[in-house]
Amino acid sequence: MRYSFSLRFLLRFWKLHLIFYSSQASIAVFFLLITVSALYQFVGYRVGLISGNFFEVLVNKDQDEFGWVCLKSTGLILAATVTKAGKDFLSRRLMVVWRRSLTGHLQELYIRGDNFYHIQGGRQEVDNPDQRLTADVSSMLTSYQLLIQNDLFILPAATGYYAYKAYCASTWVGPTAMFGLFLLSFLNKFLMSPVAKRTARLEKREGDFRYLHTNLREHAEALALQAGGEEELARSQSSLGLLCTAQEHLYDWTLALDLSTNLFSYLGSILSYLVISIPIFSGYYDNLNNGELTKAISNNSFVCMQLVWQMTQLVNMADTAASMAGSTHRVAEMLEVLEWGPREQHHHPEPPQEVVMVSLQNTDIVAPSSGKVLVNALSLELVRGKDVLVMGPSGAGKTSILRVLRGLWPTSGCVAMLGHHQTACLPQREFLGEGSLRSQLEGGGSEMGGYEEDASLLDLLNLVGLSGLVVRCGGLDGGPGQAWSQALSPGERQRLLWARLLHQRPALALLDEATSAVSEEVQEVLYREARARDITMLSVGHRNSLRSLHSQLLLLDGHGGWRVEDLAPLL
Repeated sequence: MRYSFSLRFLLRFWKLHLIFYSSQASIAVFFLLITVSALYQFVGYRVGLISGNFFEVLVNKDQDEFGWVCLKSTGLILAATVTKAGKDFLSRRLMVVWRRSLTGHLQELYIRGDNFYHIQGGRQEVDNPDQRLTADVSSMLTSYQLLIQNDLFILPAATGYYAYKAYCASTWVGPTAMFGLFLLSFLNKFLMSPVAKRTARLEKREGDFRYLHTNLREHAEALALQAGGEEELARSQSSLGLLCTAQEHLYDWTLALDLSTNLFSYLGSILSYLVISIPIFSGYYDNLNNGELTKAISNNSFVCMQLVWQMTQLVNMADTAASMAGSTHRVAEMLEVLEWGPREQHHHPEPPQEVVMVSLQNTDIVAPSSGKVLVNALSLELVRGKDVLVMGPSGAGKTSILRVLRGLWPTSGCVAMLGHHQTACLPQREFLGEGSLRSQLEGGGSEMGGYEEDASLLDLLNLVGLSGLVVRCGGLDGGPGQAWSQALSPGERQRLLWARLLHQRPALALLDEATSAVSEEVQEVLYREARARDITMLSVGHRNSLRSLHSQLLLLDGHGGWRVEDLAPLL
């Protein structure tokens, strides 16, 4: 069943509201904002009557009353100033509270269970999840905050009140004329949908363009060495062209929406005077003196103009709502994928015996994207202290075995492995997060250690050949001054992760080309130190020198076949 754009937007926006109000703080701030907004509307109405009061006392030349009007008007202006500032402050604070709730909820769904891996793997129609989590959420909430700041939730009640006052001032003609203008303004509804769709398309192009430059920054050296700048320039220029075209299309449709909203805004300013002229020319105010008539004209004009303004505010919100709908669609779409169709991580039971670290029995290794069977009916046991090396041609499924063991890929057959808290993995492409040198060694979020722990970390750095890194970072609690991935060479990154592995001492280590960027001499030292710490290793590699560092060899032939050979390790 296909919903209309408006209904789909409302359903998704309501779902996001359930997350917005998931905390008591957001509910409290929201109701406080509504209270202050209502108070501001009341004070604003009283401020609007100031002109009439001044006209009356000035026309009547009432000097005694003039002082009292000045004093009362000053108090009203101060009250309006305070309530307006408080309303704006609370609307901005509410946006922050909502962003914390929504982004925190999305991040939890996105990161837990390795859903970020499955979405990035392209098996869900969610492009640029990083932009949806950051820029799109911010854009949506900024637009929504603007609507709230303009009294979205107070406008219906305020409009009803001013309609009643306009009826009292000019009978049925006033509110009827104003509501007629408002009904005509529904033309904007038909212009909102194309604007919202093109906003979503523009944000997608923004994400694609940003991804290209992020990728360029992360792989700057490799691209320069490969002399691929011209090709990347052509790709970036093409992406820029698509981005600017999407931006032009959005602004073309925004022009029509702007013309419509501005037309109704300016028509309202004329209509208020036309309405107030009817009771004046019909003799409705003939019994009033000059001062009272002047006050009545001023007050009634204010009421009619306020009625027009309230309804015009609703019309003008169409543009903001249309822009918000595009980002809302992208955020809600990601939320639906994460909540309704997240990839559950495949947790494997632990082996029945502590001596067995990994057990695969009649297990097919199948690529989820293509359904191709990479390894047929694999059976393998990794026993404590008996390290296994996996070798084979490119594409044979070596790394895929690690993906299955880590629960990233589904599989058939019987798979059992030690729990994640006892297992560490060094992937082929290293990841180093933010933080100090100490946090890189200890796994992040650590407190400052004591003397003995510091000495142990320094010994590890010296062991892996990174003693100079302490000086570069200004100590264990310092950093390199830039991203770790850019500050260190591939070999240094691998040795740093090995130092972390040796410090943490997991029972099982899954290693994917973990020594490809270091010398064979350093490689032997690293494996020897791991074995001395009773770390059992399952290694993926291509160097023949790795054979002497393992007890068994799992050899894949690249056609689904495999065999296991015993090795004579040096360690």
